[in-house]
Amino acid sequence: MKKFCSIDGCENETKSKGLCKKHYLFEWQRANIDKKKISNAKYRLKNKEKLSEYNKEWFSSNKAKASFYAMRRYTAIRNRTPNWLNDDDLWIIDQAYKLAELRSNLFGFKWHVDHIVPLHGKNVSGFHVPNNLQVIPALDNCRKGNSFLT
Repeated sequence: MKKFCSIDGCENETKSKGLCKKHYLFEWQRANIDKKKISNAKYRLKNKEKLSEYNKEWFSSNKAKASFYAMRRYTAIRNRTPNWLNDDDLWIIDQAYKLAELRSNLFGFKWHVDHIVPLHGKNVSGFHVPNNLQVIPALDNCRKGNSFLT
C-alpha cells in the first residue's frame, strides 16, 4: 500500500518522515538555513564561470526584469538617502564604493559596500548614510542577505 505525503494537497509518495522528497528537502533547508547558505556560497565559488555565463544569458533574455530590479535598487537607495546629508557625508559614501573597488582589484575577489541595517528589511529599514555602510567581502555580504545581524 502506497503512503502519500502528509502535506495537504500533495499527492506524491512518501520518501521520509511522512513527506515526499520535495517537501522533505524544503523542511530540511528551512531547519538548516545556515548550512544551506554556506553550501550555496561554496557552490558559487567553485562554479564562477558557469554562473557568470548563466547570468549573462539570463540578463540578455530578461532585459525587462533586469532593468526592473536595477531600478528598484536605485530607487531604494535614492529614497533612503536623507536630504540632510552634507557634501562631506556624500564624499564618504563615494569613498566607500571606491574602497570596495580598490579592495576587489587588490585582493582578487569581490568586495561590496554593505548596509549594516538593510534598506528594506523585514523588521527594520536603515538609511543610505555613512555610518550605515561597511566594506566587506562579497561572500559575507551575500551570506548576510537582507538581514540585520545584531
